[in-house]
Amino acid sequence: MRRRARGSARARRAIVNAEARAIRAALEQHEAIEDATFDLIYPAEVRDRSAVHWTPVGVAIRATCMLRSAPGQRFLDVGAGVGKACLVGTLATDSEWWGVEQDPSLVQVAKRAARFLGIEPRFVEGYATSVDWNQFDGFYLFNPFSSLMLGEHASPFVRYATITKHVRHAIERLASARLGTRVVTYHGFGGDMPGTYDLVLSEPIESDRLQLWVRSR
Repeated sequence: MRRRARGSARARRAIVNAEARAIRAALEQHEAIEDATFDLIYPAEVRDRSAVHWTPVGVAIRATCMLRSAPGQRFLDVGAGVGKACLVGTLATDSEWWGVEQDPSLVQVAKRAARFLGIEPRFVEGYATSVDWNQFDGFYLFNPFSSLMLGEHASPFVRYATITKHVRHAIERLASARLGTRVVTYHGFGGDMPGTYDLVLSEPIESDRLQLWVRSR
């Protein structure tokens, strides 16, 4: 029985490793794979939330290509969730991806997924203000503060005030970013881009539009 159990475990690991290699190979060639296939790297309870909360693979590939303007750049996914955009971005380009996420359980899921794929994006637990935005060349914002409406405060007014505060902080950090900073939004981020940014590209994809903003002044 023990031999059979060990054999079954080895077989499962072989299947998992084969899936990881297939996902890596496809994304390194910018080949969009089905989200259902990619999401197998996550626990079932995370997969169930994918369609609403996590960036689709095709959107992540396009977003990372829009952000990248030179080799070796560094990007931040604000409200990274389970790290899907960071994982895809790391595999699809030579860029360095960071993700900041307030939910510690999601951060751990993102880190496990990165180990599964054999890559090393950086995941930080905390609010958007927990990292220095000045160290990045660009940002990905997929409605990052909407989850705060599900917070522990009973009053919707408190929740709204919390979201407003975080949106304001994001606008302040974008306004102080260096010239040439690129920002890609998907379903917006809850506020208006600073007037120092130009909208240089807007295209429909999946359930919304990807918009590329560049700080020009």
